[in-house]
Amino acid sequence: MKEDNNQSAFNELYGRYWKVIYQVGLKNLEDEDLAEDLVHDIFVDLWIRRADLEIHTTFAGYIHTCLKNRLVDEYRKDSYRRKVHAEIRRNSSDGSDQLFEDFACADLEQRLMLEVDRFPSGMRQIFLLSRQEQLSPSEIAEKLSLSVQTVKNQIGGAVKRLRMKGLHS
Repeated sequence: MKEDNNQSAFNELYGRYWKVIYQVGLKNLEDEDLAEDLVHDIFVDLWIRRADLEIHTTFAGYIHTCLKNRLVDEYRKDSYRRKVHAEIRRNSSDGSDQLFEDFACADLEQRLMLEVDRFPSGMRQIFLLSRQEQLSPSEIAEKLSLSVQTVKNQIGGAVKRLRMKGLHS
């Protein structure tokens, strides 16, 4: 019964706030897909953290702060990507193949992380625990209180997404 109440409350909040959050995100990002992904990730994160969430302001204020933080992260990623591309262009004319390869590798890493950042938050968390912290599916399942099969499905889905983008072998 409590889960039904949580779901109903979540649906009410989603219905009330998703459009305004999307419009603000779209205005700032000028990319419909990225704005949708941002809003989706915010609400997925809220759902995942619902049991531990403590809001000391209005929900509207809280969710706008969440959006602002996500936008700042997005700007940082975009700024870094632009710097890497500019550095590659600047240095590619000097004939330094090793330097170009180093930047190409950094660019591939950046593209990989940008794609991983677009995953739903649960999938992203599981994938990063698997790849960066080298945790096994059973260790991840225990850490996140999930079934091992759910973890395996999320990792498989993440790898499939990366393969479709040409970022994983």
